[in-house]
Amino acid sequence: MRNYDHYFHQKKGDVRKQREEIKKALSNSPSTISALYKSTKFPKDLLVWNLVGMLRWGEVEVTGEDDNELIYSLKEV
Repeated sequence: MRNYDHYFHQKKGDVRKQREEIKKALSNSPSTISALYKSTKFPKDLLVWNLVGMLRWGEVEVTGEDDNELIYSLKEV
């Protein structure tokens, strides 16, 4: 978890912007971390940190696997 410590000290507004960008990318199609990296240009560890939080709060879900990577989708409400 040490690699992720600095992400816990971000401003809430910055985290909201990151997650909105991830949601925007996922609204186009379900994606892997690699695909999200290409569309958002966020570092992969930042994407993982945000996706774990979004999984925790029920915003996204894992819907499959592609080439040993999980596929994330927006969760239907």
